[in-house]
Amino acid sequence: MFSRLSHSTKVALAFASVYLFWGSTYLAIRVAGEHLPVPVVSASRSTVSTLIIIVVCLATRRSLRVPAGEWWKLIVVGLLFMSANNMLLTWGETMISSGFASLIVATLPIMVAILNGLLPGGDVMNRRAWAGTVLGMLGIAVLVWPSLERHRSAAGAHPLLGTVVVLGAAFCFAVGSVLSRRFRFQANTFVATGWEIGAAAIFNWIFALCAGSIPRAHWTLHGAEAIVYLSVFGSIFGLVAFTYLLQNVAVTKVATYAFVNPAIAVLLGVLLLGERMTKTEGAGMAIIIGAVAMVVYSRVQFGRKPLEAAAPGS
Repeated sequence: MFSRLSHSTKVALAFASVYLFWGSTYLAIRVAGEHLPVPVVSASRSTVSTLIIIVVCLATRRSLRVPAGEWWKLIVVGLLFMSANNMLLTWGETMISSGFASLIVATLPIMVAILNGLLPGGDVMNRRAWAGTVLGMLGIAVLVWPSLERHRSAAGAHPLLGTVVVLGAAFCFAVGSVLSRRFRFQANTFVATGWEIGAAAIFNWIFALCAGSIPRAHWTLHGAEAIVYLSVFGSIFGLVAFTYLLQNVAVTKVATYAFVNPAIAVLLGVLLLGERMTKTEGAGMAIIIGAVAMVVYSRVQFGRKPLEAAAPGS
């Protein structure tokens, strides 16, 4: 059914999936990290996701093979996405709140822009796109200030270390995003995602074993529920949609999800955890949404050729 949709509809659905599912995973990551050791969270999440993808491929008789020479690229991207980024983010959220972590990750577009600028043929953003990026950073500053003030007075909080760790997670994801775009995979998006997550699952279990995290794991109902949610919606739906966008849309536009996710994370905190959203936070979210619109609807070019002229991926 998805294959029958128009290209613009697929892109819209992919953006919605990345915005909504990844915006909600911050809360699930926080819950999982409170119940299980960080390496076990990442390893379990990756394993469940990989098994689901394998079952779906077998049921639909879809080959798990990828073009020659792509397997090692998929492994590299998978380790950046689901090992380095995932474990660092989960660890960071044991020290700071999920909403605050999502605000830190919102610096991703800046990292992506810098990385692209350092590489030949990188994305060229016009004035509207740059204005939207600057406006987005302003919105993030307005949004983050109340959270920063709360962390300063929170007993036992480690905002500085948590911030550095989450920034490291965002940087790993930025590198993976740029590489994924550069590699321009020919493999089916769903199969490619399976390779990425599968490679990360193997590495994460090895890391968990070496770190002695497996014997310390104490499974609870809420911890298991968080793992399932992260595996299905965060890893499969989110990463499949994200991979599809990277192959069909300029990476600078894809990175705008980092502007939207903090707003969703804060809203979920209000709706599910009873947190109070201040007027300043509401203003920050409004600014961010406006900035996203400016960047998404700007004419971003890849190198000297419009990206829209590029052939869509599988």
